[in-house]
Amino acid sequence: MSGDNDSEKEFKQSNEDDGENTLPQAEGASDESKPSDDIDEKLSSAYAENESVKNKYLRAVADIENLRKRTIREREDAVHRTRLQLFTDLLPILDSFKLGLMEAEKSDGGVQVVQGFAMAMNQFEEAMKDYGLEIIEPTDGEFDPSIHEAISYEESKEHKDGTILKTFRSGYRLKNNLLRPASVILCKNAEEN
Repeated sequence: MSGDNDSEKEFKQSNEDDGENTLPQAEGASDESKPSDDIDEKLSSAYAENESVKNKYLRAVADIENLRKRTIREREDAVHRTRLQLFTDLLPILDSFKLGLMEAEKSDGGVQVVQGFAMAMNQFEEAMKDYGLEIIEPTDGEFDPSIHEAISYEESKEHKDGTILKTFRSGYRLKNNLLRPASVILCKNAEEN
């Protein structure tokens, strides 16, 4: 029996040795999983931070683009307002040229004066057109109250009632802004009794 006891002791001892060997391996295996978990956490944290930085970058790019567009729009608006004011201030000068031309045409000895007034007025109007000014001179057209101002009526059987017979003073428009309506004389048919 002593042989049996010896073999049992050896068996127990070998099992204990196996247990010692397996326990450190299990501990070692868990040690290896801890660094893996740390790496996963760091990696997911890095991805989240990268996504956050990417979103901030995209927002900054969009803000810069919006600022650029707004600056361009504000600059165009400022130029447009300046042109409106400039043309509004210059229109009375143009009216004076036209009146001077009409008076010079009435006088007998002023052919050269008339030509001088006509040249100056044409150059002035062309310069204003180059900056977007549109002249409204609607003779023989339909009356449009949004761009015309009726100042008088004349009787005529040759035209329909309400047709523009003469333009007394030109109107002006800059893009969509009416600076001044055209002052016109309208046709009024004589009433037949």
